[in-house]
Amino acid sequence: MLDIALAILASALIAYNNSVIVAGPMISIGVRRIFARLASGFSIALGALILGSAMRSSIACGSEAAIEAYISVILPTLLSTYFSIPFSASIGLIGASIGEGLSKGALDPLWLAQVSLLWLLSGVFLIMISLSLYIALRRILSLLQGQIWILGFSRIITTVISILSGILLGANTLGFLSSLECHRLLLPIAIGGLVAAIPSPALLEGVFRWFSVRHLSITSIGLSIVLAISIATYLGLPLSHTYALVFSLIGYSIASGVSMFSRRSILRLARTWIYSLAVGIGVTFILALIT
Repeated sequence: MLDIALAILASALIAYNNSVIVAGPMISIGVRRIFARLASGFSIALGALILGSAMRSSIACGSEAAIEAYISVILPTLLSTYFSIPFSASIGLIGASIGEGLSKGALDPLWLAQVSLLWLLSGVFLIMISLSLYIALRRILSLLQGQIWILGFSRIITTVISILSGILLGANTLGFLSSLECHRLLLPIAIGGLVAAIPSPALLEGVFRWFSVRHLSITSIGLSIVLAISIATYLGLPLSHTYALVFSLIGYSIASGVSMFSRRSILRLARTWIYSLAVGIGVTFILALIT
C-alpha cells in the first residue's frame, strides 16, 4: 500500500507542477481556464495510461527502487510547486535511477549513454526546429496578413498541440516514473496525473501570457516540444518538458530577436537541473544503502 500511495503522490505532484506547459498556451490565447485545466489533467492521465508502457524499464527496476525514486522527487517537486517554480522531474528521476544503479552495482552504462546523447542532441534539435518553424510560419502569416480567420485557426492548432503535449507529458515523464517499478503501478500513476485538472495559481502562466498576441510564437514553440518528446518517447527514453520548453524558447529568441533569457537566468536554470540530478542520485543512493 505504501508504494501505491507514494506512486500516486509523486505522479500527482509532477503532473500538477508541469501542467502549466499544457494549460499555459491554451489560457494565453483565450481558452477558458477551466477547460484548459481539464484538458491538461485528462490528456496527461490518458498519455500515461495508453503510452506509458513504451518507456523502457531499467535492469534495476522493482519495488524498492521505485519507492526510493518516489521519495527523491516528492519533496523537491512539492517545494518547487509551492514557490511556483517548474521542477524537472525527469532529471530527478534519472538521478534516482543512477543512484539506485550505483548502490547495487547494476548501473546500465548503455542506457545512461543513450539518455545523455538524447539530451545533448535534443537541445540542438529544439533550437533548430523552433527557429525554422518560427521563420516558416512568419512567412506564411505575412502572406495572409489582414485575414482574421487565421487567428481562429491558430487557436485550434494551439489547443490541439497543447493536448498532444499533455499526452506526451503523461507518456514520457509519468511513463518513466512507472518504469522504475517495471510498470506494475502504471494505473495508479496515471490516476495521479488527473490532479493536473485542478485549478491552480498562475504557476508560470505569465510566460505564456507574454505570447498572448503572438500565436506564431506559441505554435512554433509547441510544435518543437511535441516533436522532440515524441521522438524521445518512441525511443523509450526520458526527456524533460521543462528542458524542451527552455531550448525551444532559445530557438524562438534567436529567430525573432526577442531575448527571453539573460545569462544569469540560463545559469540559474542549469544550476537547478544539476541540483535536481544530485538530489535524485544522493537520496536514492543513501536510501538504498540504508535499506
